[in-house]
Amino acid sequence: MKRFYIFFLLLISISYVHADVEKIANYNLVVDVDNGGGYAHVKNAFIIKNLVNYPLVPGIGELRLQEKGPKKILGIPIPGTKDVKSIDIKNLKGYYKIGNGELKPMKVYVINNTNFTTICYEIWEPMDKNSNVTVVLEYDANIVDNGVFFKTLTIPVGCDMDIDNLNVKFNSKYHLTYQKPDKSEFSVPKNTLLMINTEFSILPLPKLPTHGYILLWLVILATLVSIFISIEIKRMGKEKENGNNKK
Repeated sequence: MKRFYIFFLLLISISYVHADVEKIANYNLVVDVDNGGGYAHVKNAFIIKNLVNYPLVPGIGELRLQEKGPKKILGIPIPGTKDVKSIDIKNLKGYYKIGNGELKPMKVYVINNTNFTTICYEIWEPMDKNSNVTVVLEYDANIVDNGVFFKTLTIPVGCDMDIDNLNVKFNSKYHLTYQKPDKSEFSVPKNTLLMINTEFSILPLPKLPTHGYILLWLVILATLVSIFISIEIKRMGKEKENGNNKK
């Protein structure tokens, strides 16, 4: 299973202070799962609120994305191993607005490292005291783990600011078979990590208590064991019958 990590780092351009000067009042995360080729279309829209009585310049903000999962040989996961990789990003777009103003394009770019990918955005327009800035970031990311019957996706969200209201929505033509936590609205304290695990299937299954692919493999394994036991019982019965006939 792929684990897609999002970290927010906001660099204030005025001065470093220890007190909380900002928070994310609302954060909407929409993920279109069926974008094709293992890519999902991700739209982040969040409002950063100024908590102090003087203007702030947002400056440079970062979203850090990372994939974690077991190493694979010929596409087969190897238990007990760990592989950490960056995320491939395409079609990046970014917009912002101060207060109730109009959305404007902003400078956005991607920095690729070995173990993670950083999406950077820059806002050098000050927001007044007790005002806010709305940030919109859209991109395609290879964060979907495609199987034969199931698609899995894990999105942890963390931030160095409080998130008062995080709303997460997944769009897919497939059946949602698993989600934990099983809700769409959250509050996330600063410096914590919220992990949202989801699974979608082409099979018309209901929501399950665990990942459907685990249950599927357990059913397949149990069926194979039952078949093997049945064949062995029949074989032993024939051997016994043949032995009785020889007597």
